[in-house]
Amino acid sequence: MARRAGVVAVLLLVSTGVLPVAAAAEYGIAVTRDVPVTASDGTVLRADIYAPADPVTGAPAAGRFPVIVGLTPYGKGASAGANSPPGFGGLNPNLVRNGYLGVVVDVPGTGGSQGASQLFGPAEAAASVDVINWAARLPNSTGAVGMIGGSYLAIDQLFAAAAVGPNSPLKAIFPMAAAVDPYRDLFVDGGVFNVESSLGLILAYGGTRTLTPLAERAGDPLDAVNLAAQHLAQGLAFEGTTALDVLTDGPRRFDGPYWRTRAPETVLRKIVDNGVAAFLAGGSYDVFQRGEPLLYAGLQNAAAGRPVTAPMAPGQPVSPNYQLLFGPWHHGDIGAGVDLDRLQLRWFDHWLMGADTGITGTRAPLRIIQADGTEYRAETYPVRPGRGSRLHFDSGGRLAPAASRAATGADDLIFTGLSNPCSRSTDQFSAGLLSKVTGTLCTAPRPASPNPAELGYRSDPLAAPVTLAGPVGVTLHATSTTPETLWTVRLEEVAPDGKVTTLSGGAQLGSMRALDPARSWPAADGGWLRPYHPLTKQSRTAVTPGAITRYDIEVRPVFATIPAGHRIQLTVGTGDLPHLIPTTDVVNLLGGRYSVQHNAVAASWIDLPTS
Repeated sequence: MARRAGVVAVLLLVSTGVLPVAAAAEYGIAVTRDVPVTASDGTVLRADIYAPADPVTGAPAAGRFPVIVGLTPYGKGASAGANSPPGFGGLNPNLVRNGYLGVVVDVPGTGGSQGASQLFGPAEAAASVDVINWAARLPNSTGAVGMIGGSYLAIDQLFAAAAVGPNSPLKAIFPMAAAVDPYRDLFVDGGVFNVESSLGLILAYGGTRTLTPLAERAGDPLDAVNLAAQHLAQGLAFEGTTALDVLTDGPRRFDGPYWRTRAPETVLRKIVDNGVAAFLAGGSYDVFQRGEPLLYAGLQNAAAGRPVTAPMAPGQPVSPNYQLLFGPWHHGDIGAGVDLDRLQLRWFDHWLMGADTGITGTRAPLRIIQADGTEYRAETYPVRPGRGSRLHFDSGGRLAPAASRAATGADDLIFTGLSNPCSRSTDQFSAGLLSKVTGTLCTAPRPASPNPAELGYRSDPLAAPVTLAGPVGVTLHATSTTPETLWTVRLEEVAPDGKVTTLSGGAQLGSMRALDPARSWPAADGGWLRPYHPLTKQSRTAVTPGAITRYDIEVRPVFATIPAGHRIQLTVGTGDLPHLIPTTDVVNLLGGRYSVQHNAVAASWIDLPTS
């Protein structure tokens, strides 16, 4: 605890925004590998312990230290990946060098740990609680515990924070790239199967789950092979069952009990009740782009005694115990350009060491960084609750401020299920792989209606800059010749030279269009800024061919300022490959001809979160 005395001397610098992390770090790191942790159900988990050490001798330092825990399904040996954001893999060595114990544990049924992998199931949360309590009792622990990690590890943190109960050793978490609802954030988009993310999860989760025991338990080859075989066999229960349900319209194809128990939105109130503070970090191009702001709003609502799934209210009180850093990042580069080392140190120093680092001094816990580098702080999500503007589809591919008064007006669209694969969505749901391989995204000028499978609607050039800050809702009225429809939308910015930049997107399967008004967020002009669809098997309703049908499409949130002279464009299509692929629905989609209405009888529009 020698560093703590030094910290007191420099705390005055914190108020100026200067925290000398590098100067304060005084420890080396001593590592103890593959330590057994026996869970309450008898399952043996395996942990690596990173302890502050004498920088000269390498011997573990004397004293007691708070503990930062990460639970990973990707192999604890790779927890401090050089190409990942600090702490993303469950370990931030900088925290260890600054006087923290780092503990990284293989999730049950993965790596060197026994048990069954559950993909955020209840037994996994119970094992996390066992690990937290075990870490608090380590001989050189102060008894105070925090958690860190990204993606799967971030979601596990949320469930652990809800499961620990009040007065737990767990005081604070730092989840990066977390889902609020894995079914809607990862598995489907508007009821359409998200094949890109699902395949990525199978390869990353299933593959590493099977192979990592060979590295994690290399010292015991027999156990390593036995664990690898056990972990491989779990593929039938998880990947196999899920794939079969997708192909046969089984239970996991739809929302229901399986996915509800794996949705962090259902436990946010427990996190607040347990007194666990949470610093969230997410990205506008992350696979969990939709969910991260909803986690922030849900935690803030829970702290204010409001419904967790509601939009935040104008002027509602906010708590600095629940913060979100949201910027122009993909899944694998969350926090790029931001000093996450410093943020994490300030966060945990406050909650685990009682240091006044100033991290909770903010009255605006939502920090937004736009793609152009400008940033601002806000209190609520949406940033301006109850405000917004609507643009209406009109003839000639226009987005107009007023609805059409014409008696007729419609644009025809042919279902193909195809799209340009070099797109923002392909890059986003491959965790940024496309832009890493190509060095850039495929962006080029294109006309308002680029092909028969897309319709483009553009606003007039903006007279002044417009800031969008929150979710976007699109409402279509359309007819179809088939009993199923597939709609995809892209919200785009068009520069004066014709360059098109995709800001966000969304999709909706026609048979899954049923709306839950109680869960939907209303727009300022009526309609829905964030429509919410049950997406259950019971809610599925076939489209009546020839009848004008309403479709409310949720577009993932946007935080962007569109300059004066630029235009807002909404592109409507019938496919988003390879991101989305219809499964059993494709039979009823083939041959479809759609007619998007924009007239006095049936209008179509987009609701924007302007501030």
